[in-house]
Amino acid sequence: MSGHSGSVIGRRLPKLDAPAKVSGRAIYTHDVRLPGMLHGKILYSAHPHAEIVRIDTSKAEKLPGVKRVLTGADNPPHKFGYGKDNTPFKGEIVRSLRDEVAGVVADDAQIAEEALALIEVSYRPLPAVFTVEEALAKGAPLLHPDHGSNLFQDFRYEHGDLKAGEADSDFILEAEYRLPYVTHACMETTAIVADFDSRGRLTLWSPTQIPFLLQRDLSEALDIPGSHIRIRQTTVGGAFGKGLDIYPFEPIAVLMARKSGKPVRLAFSRREEFTATPVNQPAEVRVRAGVRKDGKITFRDVHASLDIGAYVSWGTITPLVMMETTASLYQVPHARFAADCVYTNNPITGAMRGYGNPQSTFFIETMMDRLAEAVGMDPVDFRILNANEPDTVTPQGLVITSCGMKECLQAVASSADRGATSADVEDESLTSPSLRPGLSAARSPAKLRRGIGFAAALNVGGGARIYRSDGCGAIVKVDDFGHVTLITGSTEVGQGSDTVMAQIAAEELGVSMDDVRVTSGDSMVCPPDLGAWGSRQTLMTGNAVKMAASEAKQKLLDVAAGMMGPNIVYGLDAKDGRIFLHERPDRGV
Repeated sequence: MSGHSGSVIGRRLPKLDAPAKVSGRAIYTHDVRLPGMLHGKILYSAHPHAEIVRIDTSKAEKLPGVKRVLTGADNPPHKFGYGKDNTPFKGEIVRSLRDEVAGVVADDAQIAEEALALIEVSYRPLPAVFTVEEALAKGAPLLHPDHGSNLFQDFRYEHGDLKAGEADSDFILEAEYRLPYVTHACMETTAIVADFDSRGRLTLWSPTQIPFLLQRDLSEALDIPGSHIRIRQTTVGGAFGKGLDIYPFEPIAVLMARKSGKPVRLAFSRREEFTATPVNQPAEVRVRAGVRKDGKITFRDVHASLDIGAYVSWGTITPLVMMETTASLYQVPHARFAADCVYTNNPITGAMRGYGNPQSTFFIETMMDRLAEAVGMDPVDFRILNANEPDTVTPQGLVITSCGMKECLQAVASSADRGATSADVEDESLTSPSLRPGLSAARSPAKLRRGIGFAAALNVGGGARIYRSDGCGAIVKVDDFGHVTLITGSTEVGQGSDTVMAQIAAEELGVSMDDVRVTSGDSMVCPPDLGAWGSRQTLMTGNAVKMAASEAKQKLLDVAAGMMGPNIVYGLDAKDGRIFLHERPDRGV
């Protein structure tokens, strides 16, 4: 790339990790092999809700090749997780079919699997709840009695005056949406390798998205000083939010390594991946919205019931994002949002790509189409009429600076082959006689038609809403040979973070991409960061890299000025691996 006169940023460049991935040289956690490494397997519950009466591990312990069998008796004395409601193994009560009852450490995975079948567990089944309605019903069995209710958390937000918005409406529409479970279905199944050195310090190889947060969470879960934990993020074969929290299999792998005194590899089969990893939470959503005859939105009213499963994870925070879409996507003078996060005996739910935004955009934008149809407007024109404006603050308090929402909609609509107009598309629910000014209309199933749909989205980047500090660090080192080492806390999960950071450093320093090597994903070497989530890496880490590279560049310019002469102080710049005078590009070093 040296010799090109153009900048690094803004050009089509291959990703730094592409050659290793396509050639098979990339090291995934499944590829990690350590001397003397043992293999772990987990026994899961046979019931969605039950009391564990007795566990007999004697037969499994006698199987040749088995080194250790672990149960709830090996748990640390306290709980972990976002809601502090989870344990590595379940010692007394199981609350879902993915609950971990016991674990086996053996010479190989096949022996460990055989040993699982020899563990005898006696259960006393308990009543279970599988829907939000069942969980909130009077007399429903409590999953976590200490919490006092199956309602873990509720969110309530309102701006404006909803009754005033309803009174100002010429049309009011209602709809209900049922959003199903979704699994991440990564090509790579989960694998963890845990190892303690001779000083009792832990190294964990993991495809996590949050190396530094996982370091902290493991410290709290297992009573290990955070300074004694090293997280080494391997190449990630699919993340999408799956690696955004601590889950029982991680402390279980650590317990296996600690109890056996050997490094332990815990790797899931595809079936186990579906069983033991988090899923996107299902939700039941009720939406009411109003509009005037002139096409202006009057109000929105949304209530969501979310099934978070048997334990709390990051899926519980998705209502924050749903709330932002409800209250601030388009100009909405009156809005109300409510969400209930409810325990059930279903699988644990975690973060997934978009983190509530795809769900909320779906039900808000679907309602936008129906409102446009109600007032007889083109759906694109309707969106443009109500679009967010630049340099404004929404009633919710979101500050909008630049905003090309109208221009984007206009550009896409003008170039799209839209085919049939909205009048040509049959939709019984919107042409129903029950839909009249001032009346509500229930949505009946629409006939399926092929066409082009339009939608907009609102996304808030960064993690400051959840963590008080959303910063990141970067270290830039330039060696005697002109090569740049960039050490960054950013987390590469396949999205191209390392490549973007290298571009920023190369651009600032005036070198080629070939001159930059990136080190990331190692909690012992890299500066702290919150991880890959919330659309924050380029914004947060990218600015840290730019600042560090700028400081390094200034030091290089100072040295170059001394080399080029005592009067050379101003007018220096760096490009293509050279430092030169602006007015005399031929004069440089």
